[in-house]
Amino acid sequence: MFNRLDESFQTQQQFVSDASHELRTPVSVINAQCELTLESERENTEYREALDVIQRQGHKMNRLINSMLEFTRLELHPERYTKEDLDLSELTEDVCTDLALIREKNITLTCDAEKNLRFCGNRELLTRLLSNLIGNAYRYGRPDGHTTVRLRTEEDGLLLSVQDDGIGISPDDLPHIFRRFYQADTSRTGEGSGLGLAMVKEIAEFHGGTVRAESEPGQGSTFFVNF
Repeated sequence: MFNRLDESFQTQQQFVSDASHELRTPVSVINAQCELTLESERENTEYREALDVIQRQGHKMNRLINSMLEFTRLELHPERYTKEDLDLSELTEDVCTDLALIREKNITLTCDAEKNLRFCGNRELLTRLLSNLIGNAYRYGRPDGHTTVRLRTEEDGLLLSVQDDGIGISPDDLPHIFRRFYQADTSRTGEGSGLGLAMVKEIAEFHGGTVRAESEPGQGSTFFVNF
């Protein structure tokens, strides 16, 4: 019991530390924008521009907090996520069908999944894992590019992969991309929280799996999840 309490306390400390660090920037931007705007009378268009900045930062903070809470919930209370026998092929195809409608940067998303592959897992978490990987491919993919999701059987289980032809990841960054809040290219993070790939790793491990990535700068990346 004491071990569980200590682990819970350490996780909560980590959450507070991460929140303090990651929320500092959007809070600073909001404060600076408010101070600048209130220095003198402005035109209506200037007030609207200032409110747009504040709204963007507010949305960013909201996404970040929700992601951090979900991450911590999985760490502290994995028993809340029940597993069931499900058709992983069907789940993969459904997620791809939904996310293909986004067509961000006119990227084409295709799905190549073997049929009727059963798996004991949590539907909500597996959906999040796939969505995070596909969202990552959209974010770092090249305009008019392609992202391919594959699911197949292997000798030791199932292999899920998400491949893009985007900007790729440098060899220096590759070993660190599954760490919390690690963002390899800060100029291209967009609306990312820095928690997406860390969450993928946590979900894979929750299901007894592993995750790895292969990438070449300028050629794209492929993420592999082995179950």
